[in-house]
Parts: sequence; structure tokens; C-alpha cells
Amino acid sequence: MRVASKLAAAASVPREPVMFGADSHRFRLGPVLPEGEVVGFEKRHGVRLPPDYRGFITTIGHGGPGRFGGAGPFYGLLPIEDWDLTLEGDLDVTMLARPFPAEPGRVYEDWLAQAAPGEDDEPYRGTLALSHQGCGDLSLLVLSGPARGRVVDTHPGKQGPRFTPDPDFLSWYERWLDAVLAGEHHFR
Repeated sequence: MRVASKLAAAASVPREPVMFGADSHRFRLGPVLPEGEVVGFEKRHGVRLPPDYRGFITTIGHGGPGRFGGAGPFYGLLPIEDWDLTLEGDLDVTMLARPFPAEPGRVYEDWLAQAAPGEDDEPYRGTLALSHQGCGDLSLLVLSGPARGRVVDTHPGKQGPRFTPDPDFLSWYERWLDAVLAGEHHFR
């Protein structure tokens, strides 16, 4: 697979200078998740993972050795068990199946008021935490709603979500690998 080859090439790039956050994961991923674990996660949460993300964690790798996970943008890819990193209220297993209310191309002046008009509404429902960017910023994978499969950057509680230009998880991940291989220090 092309992504696995690029990841191997990124791991062999000289360490200095290095892409922001790479010193945490050192371009290593944890072992792949067995199909049974993925199916169990999907059943528990009433959601089906986007095919490209599902394929990645079952054939390339999942999580990893860094404080915030394995090889990936910013501080690395979080393990699937950290799905709730952005959620604030009382968690329940339906959170991932509930539609994420944001839409690509839309600007949200008051995200929390628009996304969670009710007292117990969770504004980041329908998303899975992918990567910690530092300073509270996160990259999320949309699992439910009109933007299913897209990656969105956000700072929970501060500003509205900003969709990345990528159509899906794998494009986002590969764009990061291309930035690493080009010698860039920061990924956006």
C-alpha cells in the first residue's frame, strides 16, 4: 500500500529538523486492531467507521508508543479508545452515532450556541478524536452526519470546527506524510 511505503520512508528521514510532534511518536504505529475489536467497537457505539479509517487501523497500524499515540499529524494518531477526548458532558454509547452538526464551507460565529442549543446537547457528537495538536486543539474524524468521513480541526469550547481540505481520513494522513517527506516542519 502506498501509505505504508510513505510511512516507512518518513521514518528514515533524518531526525533534525523534524516535523512538529514527531519526537513523540517517532513515526511508529502500534499493532493493527483485529477485525473483531473493530466490529465490537462499532456495535457498542452503533456506528460504522469510515472505510478508509477502518482499513488503516486494521491493516497498517493503530495508536502507538507516543504519549498521544502513533505516527500521525501533530502529536500522533490517538488510539480508538480515546474517541471521547473532545466530549464534555455525560458520555453515553450513542454519542458517536448522533450526527455531527457542522457542514463544510460554513462559518460558525457562535459554535456552541449553534451546535448545542439544548442544555445536554454535545457539540462534538458524531466525531472521533484523531490527533492532539497541542494547546487544546484537536483533529477529529466525523463518523455521523452530512460530513461523514471528513477530518475537522477544532478547539473544543473556543471556536467552531474548520474542515481540512481533504475528502477523507486517508487523504489527510497522506498529505501529512507528503509534508514530512518534503521536509516541512509544520502541518496544516
